[in-house]
Amino acid sequence: MKKENKDRILLTSDYLPPSDGGVEQVVQKLALHLVDEGFEVGVFTLEDGTRDFDLQSVPEISFYTASAQDLTATIGLQSMFSVSAINDFRKILNEFQPDIVHAHNRFFYTSVLSSLYSIQSNYKLVTTVHLGDIGMISGLSGRAAEIFEQTISRFVISSSDQVIGVSDAAEKIAQSLGANRTAVVRNAVDVDKFSPSPIEEKSLLYIGRFVHNNGIRDLLTALPAILNSHPDTEVHLVGSGPLEKEVREIIQSFGIHDSVSIYDYVNDISEMYNLASVFCRPSYSEGLPLTMLEAMASGVPPVVTPIAGVPEVVTDHETGVLVEPGNPDAVARAIIELFDDVELRKRLSKNSREYVTENLTWEQRTEKVIQVYKEIYNNE
Repeated sequence: MKKENKDRILLTSDYLPPSDGGVEQVVQKLALHLVDEGFEVGVFTLEDGTRDFDLQSVPEISFYTASAQDLTATIGLQSMFSVSAINDFRKILNEFQPDIVHAHNRFFYTSVLSSLYSIQSNYKLVTTVHLGDIGMISGLSGRAAEIFEQTISRFVISSSDQVIGVSDAAEKIAQSLGANRTAVVRNAVDVDKFSPSPIEEKSLLYIGRFVHNNGIRDLLTALPAILNSHPDTEVHLVGSGPLEKEVREIIQSFGIHDSVSIYDYVNDISEMYNLASVFCRPSYSEGLPLTMLEAMASGVPPVVTPIAGVPEVVTDHETGVLVEPGNPDAVARAIIELFDDVELRKRLSKNSREYVTENLTWEQRTEKVIQVYKEIYNNE
């Protein structure tokens, strides 16, 4: 950096592992890689008293929490709220004295705090936009997200000294919300941890929170046709969330419970990709889904929707299969095609792995993030 003492980075996120979302995985990986690069790293998150965090056991990281309520089940969108965090965050800033606060997700409560305190503090604020267009989120949840987007999120983004988009599409969202300076740094994968372990069986994998915008209902609706065409298919669903009860009820009502396994939490998620021959997450809203990249690194062809940054990485029938959002029939046809055509599946497996290893490693991503930090001071 420009000045040797400007190397204290505070990362903020409402959630962290063992929570199973992609943003929290990215934040944890970034924290560990920044430590390896010689930065002094702090992490601030919210906790509802239900779990211990993986990073708490890393002595090189200053780890901070504030008590909060998880409102996800109430409003249908991933959301935390905390009154005590307002004062707690001030104390953390005084203790850690960051040179850069790096917030994640324009909808997170910790990102709002990071923006508010940047007004009266001397740290630089970097915000990463992980989510693309929210226009396909329907109902009251969609309306609430739209209002939040044009008020609170706009404040967060316009207050930031630098905004990172995980895709070109995410960068455009940031620019539309008033970002002053932007850069694209795509998500990355540990290509050693996530590596191919090919199987011959027909096995379908979904990983993600059970929420509407991840398309879990569409995948479930597609399952009867898939199982009718390939009765020996095994289906693995990894996740939890406000739709979990509905997910289980749909599986029972379809009479397919013998073919479907649900995992609330998996200690080593890489093992799940070793069980799969096809990955599917037919989302309505994304930035650049980490689970999709993990599947590609593991040589598991993804069936995904062409939203936000997905088509920047997945070329239809070259590194995966793209399907129309909100179309369970298209999901079923794509998965059946891959189960029918072993050679196609093998070709997509090889191509997707090669793409990730050449373009989306964590070493590459960390280097690009550090360059963003440096440029903040070069432009003072």
